[in-house]
Amino acid sequence: MKRSLSALFLALPLLGQGEESAEISFNRDIRPILSENCFHCHGPDSAARESGLRLDTFEGAVEGGDTGPAIVPGRASESLLVEMIHSTDRTERMPPPKSNRVLTDAQKQLLERWIDSGAKYEKHWAYLPPERADADFGDSHPVDHFVREKLKGTSLEPSPEAPPEVLIRRVSLDLIGLPPTPEETAAFLTEFANGPDAAYTALVDRLLASPRFGERWARPWLDLARYADSNGFQADQLRDSWPYRDWVIDAINANLPYDRFTIEQIAGDLLPEPTLANRIATGFHRTVPCNVEAGVDPEENRVNQVVDRVNTTATVWLGLTLECAQCHDHKYDALSMEDYYSFFAFFNNTPLEVELPSGKTDVSHDFVGPFLDLPLAGGKKEEQQRLTKEIEELRKQLNSRDAGPSFEQWAKEARASLADPPRWAPLEVAGFESTGGEDHQVLEDHSVLISGNLPGTTVYTVKLESPSEPLWGFRLETLTHPELPGKGPGRGDEERPNFVLNEFEVQAAPTGSDKAAAVELFNAKADFSQDKWPVAHAIDGEPRTGWAIAPKFGKPHHATFLTRSPVSPGSVLSVELTQNYGRGRTLGRVRILGLVSPDGQEPLPEPVVRILTKEPGALTKAEKKQLRDHFNTSNPERLAMQSKLEELQKRLSKLKPDQALVMVEMNEPRETRIFDRGNYLSPGDEVGPNTPATLPGLKTTGATPDRLDLARWLVRRDNPLTARVAVNRWWSALFGRGLVATLEDFGTQCEPPTHPELLDWLAVELMDSGWNRKHVLRSMVTSDTYKQSSRISSVDREIDPDNRLYARAPRFRLNAERVRDNALAFSGLLSGKMHGPPVMPYQPPGVWRQVGRNEPKWIENRDEDRWRRGIYVVYRRAAPYPSMVNFDAPDRAACTVDRPRTNTPLQALTLMNDPAFVEMAVAFADRVLGEAGTDTERIASAFGFALARKPSQAESDRLLELLAGQRARLAADPKAAAALLDDKSIAYRPKHAHKTELAAWYYVTSTILNLDETMTRP
Repeated sequence: MKRSLSALFLALPLLGQGEESAEISFNRDIRPILSENCFHCHGPDSAARESGLRLDTFEGAVEGGDTGPAIVPGRASESLLVEMIHSTDRTERMPPPKSNRVLTDAQKQLLERWIDSGAKYEKHWAYLPPERADADFGDSHPVDHFVREKLKGTSLEPSPEAPPEVLIRRVSLDLIGLPPTPEETAAFLTEFANGPDAAYTALVDRLLASPRFGERWARPWLDLARYADSNGFQADQLRDSWPYRDWVIDAINANLPYDRFTIEQIAGDLLPEPTLANRIATGFHRTVPCNVEAGVDPEENRVNQVVDRVNTTATVWLGLTLECAQCHDHKYDALSMEDYYSFFAFFNNTPLEVELPSGKTDVSHDFVGPFLDLPLAGGKKEEQQRLTKEIEELRKQLNSRDAGPSFEQWAKEARASLADPPRWAPLEVAGFESTGGEDHQVLEDHSVLISGNLPGTTVYTVKLESPSEPLWGFRLETLTHPELPGKGPGRGDEERPNFVLNEFEVQAAPTGSDKAAAVELFNAKADFSQDKWPVAHAIDGEPRTGWAIAPKFGKPHHATFLTRSPVSPGSVLSVELTQNYGRGRTLGRVRILGLVSPDGQEPLPEPVVRILTKEPGALTKAEKKQLRDHFNTSNPERLAMQSKLEELQKRLSKLKPDQALVMVEMNEPRETRIFDRGNYLSPGDEVGPNTPATLPGLKTTGATPDRLDLARWLVRRDNPLTARVAVNRWWSALFGRGLVATLEDFGTQCEPPTHPELLDWLAVELMDSGWNRKHVLRSMVTSDTYKQSSRISSVDREIDPDNRLYARAPRFRLNAERVRDNALAFSGLLSGKMHGPPVMPYQPPGVWRQVGRNEPKWIENRDEDRWRRGIYVVYRRAAPYPSMVNFDAPDRAACTVDRPRTNTPLQALTLMNDPAFVEMAVAFADRVLGEAGTDTERIASAFGFALARKPSQAESDRLLELLAGQRARLAADPKAAAALLDDKSIAYRPKHAHKTELAAWYYVTSTILNLDETMTRP
């Protein structure tokens, strides 16, 4: 939080250095000295305050500490503060030597003069409402008026206006994040020649109305919102955050007033009758990282998320380092722990977002939302409509008589048929044979009793006479008898009279025919089956498996087998009972019955009959389903239609709506307490929702303030920070640095604004315009200050190397997304497709591999999605898109107010070697080759695509030399061209068929893509 004294206003000499008669300003002259050197030990933080002395307030300084008043207003010579800053005693000198802070003589004199003048304190400038300066702008643009007023008294002069080629490229990159097309540049140059101001104004208006505007300006907002498509932490699974990203793009394109933009994101769900868009907007505070790792405490995770929401809200809208008060009172700003946890209370009424694992084998918690289902759109909506139409048509067919009786009609007829139900009729035995040499006797009840020889294995063949009705099944009864060992039903063991029936087979020959055919059996059932010897094994065609009945011996048993198709009346039947187990496990007494139906129709299964005997109103859900399933299977055509219907319904059910992460308020508010040292396990005094005491008070319409009250407070006219913080960020995006350099900190430790009157004019202009973002941006980019040349003179470099006075336009490297978008645009690959789930263009293999389980997979797009704008590339916190990381993109684990701008070798290596940029350079070369003309003319075209200007003669000659050298090299080594263009990591398919020529031009376009000017906002 330390700030250097160099932060004082540029070109404004320190008072006490030749300005003895000037009025001293506490905010401008004194506060920076006290904040830098004194507030750490004598500031707002009572816990860290030494000697009981507080110097950040007039009352504290006059009251003094343990040794008496520090300041006696009007009498510096009697003030303890003056005595101690001049003390030669190291034990008394302030600041103490161990602090490594030293006051200059000029600073000491300023403090003395200030005390002699009455020691007047002022509220920190950022906490005072912004006011328009009482200035006569005349014909001057307000921005230019304030900038030029600051230049007065210096040897700096405003730079001349940049050439029109530079202006169109600059403002295009700034407003829509993309370079102008050659056609747009040519049209602008023509219009500019006829009327510069009108042409430039029309250009700005066209760019502000472009749908690309929202995509460009959503990017810095998503940094603030710590937007990502993943949870964060170890496994870092993906989640549906993208609807919020799309909302931001659309809201900015629609120029949603910034106050409404604020309210909907903080509390859209609490608005009266919130719309779908209102609720999606609250995704701003659902983009916070969420820990689902094994062992996480769900409540701790929730508290951490609330902390993040508090800190982010204060940073984004208030420009305050409120997070410093989480564990103790702020050391520099008037922000207490009570302020912090009162703010915390607004966001504390949120449900848990993770739950304990749902499965015993899960290694991570469940991410449970809250979610909001979105209406189907695009391809999903079309698929839904098509499937719904097909389902309706099938249902109509199923309800038609052409498909047979309806289910209801069938059920009615089936119940009526129960008056004369199917029956099992004994079949008369016409003959019996055995392969084991046994004796047999046919009893009066049509059963066969086997006796005599006891073989290890045997096959019984029973000849049966078929009744006059069709047969729909067979019933094998294994009966007991006094003559059998242990009464049977098996023969081989007195104590264990078991049997093993390996196969039950039936053959039928129609009347008058000697050709028998196997009867297909299915649906085997038995009254009892031995473990691992089920009755189904008796018809499985496998001789080593079978049906047995241990341990239920000495009792009759039966098995039933249905036929796939009915056996014709009068057929000659032959039933084979194969018994291969050995050890005499054979049948002792058997009887075979046939299933006959009085009306000749296929009999209903017994479970279905049992269901039909009940009253329809008494059927359970499962019984109703069983009836309907039987009805469908008994009608092949209907079954096929029903199967198709179920398939379509299944596909329709899989068309799950996309979801958005949204804020939800609990019905019963949570209790909020101050956490001792910030530890949620050590709650202290209870507090209610409120805003920091140093700012205007909260107004609420309900009994208890909520997030909606907070949102409205943020954009109230008397809130001194929100408008200032917003316009300062926008200014920084266009001019390379903020009017307040610390975009995230407007507290007492921040550098004062270089142009305070301009900052306030912009803030008031934002509010007076109805919080119109586009209006304020338009005001900035139509100023002469913005349109200046960025060339730096030796005078500029000596007096104002950081361009704090804006005597020239800034020149800085494009951010990560614009680097990629820029190259895609002039290569001709850029897709204009907007919205939807994130995309996965090429990235090096293995980037997403990490320690942990359940990690998502990178599925590379090979279609148009591969070349969409960077804002749509999937943002995974554990591994952001590599080329963007190399150009300083954050991981978005936390709110990022301003990205750093570094220059590293990795950036050059990325542009030259990353297959994604190689692909763009190949497409760029292909595009250039599509231009008619000479090599020189094509190089000029390439410059027009990339830089919106013509090359100089030296630039053209240098590139022609490169082209000739590459042509010669590739002609001597044709495989080199093939290796470049046939690389599987390149999905683009060139239109130009000559590989050597295309490869030679690739080296030219790659060079242009890598120019410093290409990567730089001019």
